[in-house]
Amino acid sequence: MSTVIAPPEHNVTGIDYAERGHFRYTGPPILDIHSHVMLTQPTDPPNAPPGPLTAEASLAQAELMLKVATSFAVDRIYTMCPAEHIAPLRERFGDRLGFNGPINKKTKDEPDDEAYRLLDHFLAERVEIIKFWAAPRGRDRGLFVDAPWRIEAARRARAAGVRIFMVHVGDPDVWFRTVYTDAAKFGTKPDQYVGLIRLLEEFPDVTWIGAHMGGDVEHPDHLEELLQCYPHLCFDTSATKWQVREVSPRRDAVRALMCRYPDRFLFGSDLVTRHGLPREHYVSRYWCQRTLWESAWEGQSPMADPDHSKTPGESPPLCGVNLPANVLDLVYHANAERLLATR
Repeated sequence: MSTVIAPPEHNVTGIDYAERGHFRYTGPPILDIHSHVMLTQPTDPPNAPPGPLTAEASLAQAELMLKVATSFAVDRIYTMCPAEHIAPLRERFGDRLGFNGPINKKTKDEPDDEAYRLLDHFLAERVEIIKFWAAPRGRDRGLFVDAPWRIEAARRARAAGVRIFMVHVGDPDVWFRTVYTDAAKFGTKPDQYVGLIRLLEEFPDVTWIGAHMGGDVEHPDHLEELLQCYPHLCFDTSATKWQVREVSPRRDAVRALMCRYPDRFLFGSDLVTRHGLPREHYVSRYWCQRTLWESAWEGQSPMADPDHSKTPGESPPLCGVNLPANVLDLVYHANAERLLATR
């Protein structure tokens, strides 16, 4: 009896990732504003932050990801990583990496001073961006985007010279139908934006980046409303599966939005280095990102996506947005370089 071998999650369609004739962009190197380049080790959990560094910690996955990035014309990469990873990463990769410091608490009852000590550690490492992760699944840990300790952290970071903050609010619409069905615990999707608006209004003199297309690419009209009301807000394109799945069926609306606000979008991948990942995992994400934004390519996404279908090997359509060349130039590098130059 033969055994059926499931295709790898990074290529369920058997596509040849060397086929890149549909890539149109030929401008300056791309800047990835949203990634998680870290040291890795065998004891790292598969879907959670890594533990304390040990003698087995390795830069091998970071080396691999950055080599893949180069093959896709991605040069400078901004990473969210534990503070203790910054020194070895900077020593090895120099200016190829920039750093974004995520300010979280491990538990709801952890003293505020722990968050401030973490902030001080990141500031000592000269991070250029501060990140507030506030997905609905973090509410039981008190990880509201506008928690008092986060507002205080933003004030301290701003006083120290930080001028760019990234926020993760919201999550895919499909998760609110499957994972977040308990609105009393997780809130509704519109609830996620109440705290973000509070921060935008309290800190109008810094730039805010809404990760993952503001957490609401399913509703371009909502994103436009936020852009109109808050000129210091931008969005990044990260979370590749999410963007492919939800941008493709509404590509005309997303394209029109990005063309109306071309200076408010930044390229990001959300790639995460993890122990043992094959090269093709990183290739698949960069291939899909570039295919999505700069081409008119149409076909089945090569990435397995359980949020689209539980059937193994089934993935959503990938329909390229085909942004104009001048918009691509801004999204791929110029917008980020402008913001970082004025930090």
